[in-house]
Amino acid sequence: MLPFSGVSRSTAVFVCTRGGNMGPFYCEICRQTDFSGKGHIYGKSHQSKLKVVLVKFLEKVKEARRTIKHPQVEKFDATEHEKKFWCYCCGLEVQRHVTDGRFTVLHGALLEHMSTREHRANTHAFWWKNKADAKLKEKFIITEEEAERLKTEVAKALDQYEEKEDTLIKEQAAIIRYQEHHRLEVLQSLIEVCFPGMKQHLIQSCSSLLNRASRTPSRQPA
Repeated sequence: MLPFSGVSRSTAVFVCTRGGNMGPFYCEICRQTDFSGKGHIYGKSHQSKLKVVLVKFLEKVKEARRTIKHPQVEKFDATEHEKKFWCYCCGLEVQRHVTDGRFTVLHGALLEHMSTREHRANTHAFWWKNKADAKLKEKFIITEEEAERLKTEVAKALDQYEEKEDTLIKEQAAIIRYQEHHRLEVLQSLIEVCFPGMKQHLIQSCSSLLNRASRTPSRQPA
């Protein structure tokens, strides 16, 4: 049993950030308990893994940031729009998209999370604790100006989406009316073409039967 196995992660973080001497602590980046003190944070292994984590995280952030100016609204899809992502800065799982069950604003929840004071404070703490590249830090924070612009652009995008949906519904209704009208026209044409022919056929059949009956001699009683 490891000497540090009975200590919680929160306690470990406390131990590693208090005082000059660091005891054993659990590194979230390396996913292991370490006993080397502050040297671990500056080590090649930790910094290499930190770089990989930040690169992957930054890819998601860049994809989300592109939608600040041009938000994307889609019809809700439970298989895609309920996905979550792990925020390394805050150490918790966060919803990726914003949805009301009818339509979804892609990356809306991620951007909203990154604009909060809690995320900003946690990002500063994460950078200080892991000695990450200072030039990258601001890329993981959404400013108040960006958040306000996002709200404005999302409102416009939602209006456009609703207008598009209304137009689509009207177009579909028009198609249904046309198909129904066409079906009735075809049915009317069939009635006009087929029924007179059937009527004439019945008249001819009846006449033929009557003619046969008139030519057949009646039997005389014995």
